[in-house]
Amino acid sequence: MVLDFSQGKLIVTEFEVQVRLNVASIVLQASAEDIGLRRQPPMLIADGGGVRWSLVLDSNTQLRAIQDVLGMDAE
Repeated sequence: MVLDFSQGKLIVTEFEVQVRLNVASIVLQASAEDIGLRRQPPMLIADGGGVRWSLVLDSNTQLRAIQDVLGMDAE
């Protein structure tokens, strides 16, 4: 699934998440098992295997779409 958001694009599969930022062509990538989701504020959090980054999403709709693809609940 590809989601457009204010800072770029989110590419989410059941195995990995890629964040393609508009700034300087930055790409953040993490395995789905290293991803966590937060409800308030809606956030995508990568933490594991030497990876650590977080991203505030634009809306709860984006969060729900990511939850559906990854099959996980947000904290």
